[in-house]
Amino acid sequence: MSKNEVIIEMKNVSKRFLLTQGEVTVLQDISFQAYEGEFITLVGPSGAGKSTLLRLLIGLMNPSSGDIYYQGKLQKGMNDECSMVFQNFGLLPWLTVAQNIELGLESRIKDELQRREIVNRYVTKVGLEGYEEAYPRELSGGMKQRVGLARALAVEPSLLLMDEPFSSLDVLTSINLRNELLDIWSDRDNVVNTMIMVTHNIEEAVELSDRIIVLSNRPGKIVGDIKIDLPRPRRKRDPQFIEYVDRVFSLLA
Repeated sequence: MSKNEVIIEMKNVSKRFLLTQGEVTVLQDISFQAYEGEFITLVGPSGAGKSTLLRLLIGLMNPSSGDIYYQGKLQKGMNDECSMVFQNFGLLPWLTVAQNIELGLESRIKDELQRREIVNRYVTKVGLEGYEEAYPRELSGGMKQRVGLARALAVEPSLLLMDEPFSSLDVLTSINLRNELLDIWSDRDNVVNTMIMVTHNIEEAVELSDRIIVLSNRPGKIVGDIKIDLPRPRRKRDPQFIEYVDRVFSLLA
């Protein structure tokens, strides 16, 4: 795909849940396109449906109305060309680092040696060398998130979705992982170079993104789609950087 091609698209998507107190609309009339090679972040208040939107994109749930298209084709069910990094790491505690990373490969690649080669490649890519036989309980939060990232990358998806991947990490670890994520995204030797991430951190969104999609309070609607026209690396004290932060904040407020 060329960089100008649409990789995934939502058309008039709404999502409703039937709860004990009645039907609740979480997302309403969401329409946007993500292009090949873009880094997009979704921001919005708590309860705006950001995580629900990611789950719709990957196919973990279906829209109540509207359609999702992946590479021009109507998406139904799970999208095997997407993978997701979760906020709470989502690691299986009884498996080692290498086994957790290998998990998504087992149904795709029968050759065990080939799976191990892929695991080793992504262990190196995210800086986990020497921790292959460690268990999650032995790792820091930052290391656990590296495992989650390696596991998502190992299946070599065309689209990577991330649900607040840095929110539970300390400031320094978060900065390091953001820089490493940008390196992975910008490395055109990687299969995945399109990323959509949920964050509450406006500065993080401006630092990382080509575009920021701003959602309103529930029911979540798109109230802004902002192109970030700044060279990388971005400096938080740059007046233009601060201007983008203020623009996003004003839409949220």
